[in-house]
Amino acid sequence: MVHGTRRMMFLPAGALLLGTLWTGASAAQAATHDSSNATSGIKIIDNPDGGRIYLGAMTGQLTPQDALGKTLHRVSLLYGDRPQLGRLVQNPSGEIWAGFFTVTAKKQDGKPMAGLALVYAPKSGDAKGAVLVDNADRFPKTVNSMFATLKQELGRGPASSSGAQPSPGASATSTTASAPKKTADPAKPPAPEKTKAPVKSGPAQPLQRVAFPDGTGVIGLPAGWQMQKASMGDVTAAGPKGEKLRFGWTIPVIDPTNPQSRTLMGNSRGPAPRNFVAIPYGTDAANAFKAAFSQLARKAGHQPPDIDITKVQDIPMQGGKNYFFYGDMDFHDDKGKQYLVGQMINTPPMQMGTWQMTLFVLYGPEQVMGEEGSTIAAIFPSWSRDNNRVNAMANAEVQKTIAETNQYVNTVNQYIDASDRSTQGMSDMLREETVVVDTRTGEHARTSDDLAGALIDANPNRFQAVPQSGYIKGIDY
Repeated sequence: MVHGTRRMMFLPAGALLLGTLWTGASAAQAATHDSSNATSGIKIIDNPDGGRIYLGAMTGQLTPQDALGKTLHRVSLLYGDRPQLGRLVQNPSGEIWAGFFTVTAKKQDGKPMAGLALVYAPKSGDAKGAVLVDNADRFPKTVNSMFATLKQELGRGPASSSGAQPSPGASATSTTASAPKKTADPAKPPAPEKTKAPVKSGPAQPLQRVAFPDGTGVIGLPAGWQMQKASMGDVTAAGPKGEKLRFGWTIPVIDPTNPQSRTLMGNSRGPAPRNFVAIPYGTDAANAFKAAFSQLARKAGHQPPDIDITKVQDIPMQGGKNYFFYGDMDFHDDKGKQYLVGQMINTPPMQMGTWQMTLFVLYGPEQVMGEEGSTIAAIFPSWSRDNNRVNAMANAEVQKTIAETNQYVNTVNQYIDASDRSTQGMSDMLREETVVVDTRTGEHARTSDDLAGALIDANPNRFQAVPQSGYIKGIDY
């Protein structure tokens, strides 16, 4: 199974989560686990499902680069080997950095290890760091659980003056009921009005690994959830309390402002052809999401949903665009507004003015989404797709389509040929003409019935009449 997509999903989710929880977390400044240099001042958490989490604060005003360097230095002291860091990602403000790494546990059993290093270095205040690590062969299976454990640990920060946790991404100052705070956590709904009791997220539920029937992917689902459909890495599932998700939904898009799109769009300014939607490349994430849903709903003969995107988080990504977004959706199905958490990954422009949008959407009743915030945060990185298998199946489908098309074309050509041959035969009969073949040379000639009869009677071994089935295309018809 290819884990590249899983990692791309996980890193932005971790950046968003840590940016909201680390600000008020006190767990990072917990007591020392032991007195060695490698773990001095570090809190160590043994994850119940496997793996270990190292969490700590770094004094002094550090840049994210310095904070990450100190964090990885602790890793090298712990294992006796220099960690090999992979691609880094950071949030738009540049205060949060995250990256996967590998290291050999030379001070232990020499086994290869894999981990994720995350640091938060605000412009004012101490920096904080976390490392999630496990055996390399087990890390892809335990990283989601470690992530959920880290989230719970960071969520134990000091409460606000009202007795509730402060809204993620909001300041310590209060707001009026007419201007509720919006969340920056992909797992929680917007902060409720002060007249309502705050919704507290419970601990993350265990996820059960569910493989797609065609072998193109997997996803982790809590107990009570049912996978409804899964194919080519695209999965839909529903929870017991009205929750719904669709992950890995790839939508082909035409940029109508790109001159190359005329090959597909023609001169039409109407709807995009077939399963395409028409959205200019570079449209902001909120409007692109709304446009895609609205156009697909109209093509299906449904009323487009009302969508209100309240926050968009731009996650830097090489070779495309990556966004997390939050808001409400109303499908006009008498269920009212549903709280929405989503991710959109867009490719760069491709041939003929096209590009692709891949969506990961999870929505449900606001109260439910708030209560299950920790579980939702764990579901997002649990999805993964086997791109090699998807590509192989897509190529096989293309070849099948080509073969079916060729068969159809051959059938049509045979029908046209038979029709042309029959038409020419009817014409010969009405004109009282006959096609004669010279058996010595093989040459065909069309002449009157009288002359043809005379030739055949005079030399039947050399001249013969040609039936319609013996007509040669390009010569006799």
